[in-house]
Amino acid sequence: MIFRATAIGDIAKEILENRKTFYVHSIFKKGFNIVNDAQELIFIGTDENGMFPFGILVDQQTKHSLLNEIKLNQQLTIGPNTIHISKTCQLVWHVASLPFKDLVDSVNTDNLKANLSTYDFTMYDDGDFDRQTMSRIMYALEYEDVETIEQYYRYLIGRGEGLTPSGDDILTGMLFIHFTNPYIRKPNLEKLKQLLNESLTTLVGETFLKCAQKGLFSSKISKLQHEPSLENIDRLLKVGSSSGRDTVYGMFVALT
Repeated sequence: MIFRATAIGDIAKEILENRKTFYVHSIFKKGFNIVNDAQELIFIGTDENGMFPFGILVDQQTKHSLLNEIKLNQQLTIGPNTIHISKTCQLVWHVASLPFKDLVDSVNTDNLKANLSTYDFTMYDDGDFDRQTMSRIMYALEYEDVETIEQYYRYLIGRGEGLTPSGDDILTGMLFIHFTNPYIRKPNLEKLKQLLNESLTTLVGETFLKCAQKGLFSSKISKLQHEPSLENIDRLLKVGSSSGRDTVYGMFVALT
């Protein structure tokens, strides 16, 4: 059986072109993650949670067929055009790139801020990410030195449960606002890049943050740059068990 991907993210394409051996890292209803010995991760699945720079997009039927062919830690080999899932199953990955847009135009900040302010974020008041704590982190990102901000990065990154801890998702939302309306000091952004080489969080969380610090986000996040509507915010809120909500909270913190 030979299946064909619908599209591929530029980061996933770049990784696959190195032709390294991969293993199945984690499996979900919407797809699965694969990883190589260099800890480079690629998601293969549908776009229900959005499209990713490190993702390979497939249709529903292909997803179901592939999920029936894999198991955790299964070895996959990479050819010049295909991923060899098993002896009888291949996925063609050499397809059109996903249409990610560079964040070069200014987002309608007032509109996004007004819409975000209609949501209730009081569930964060008594936790690790209360508004007072997040306000201190915001101030440090904009004004403090790298030694100070390192402490706050280490506080956020990896804090929480799941494949993408809440602290990672909140920081992703804050970075989205930075790349549409810059506020983080350049040395502080460079410090984040350094820290992400220390394995401070899960591999999935680390992958998302490495993309975010380059200004690359999932399609459900980046769509808010040009269309910051309540409908699009609602779609992001529904991603994962709490990932979407945490990301939106990060945006809210950065704007307010």
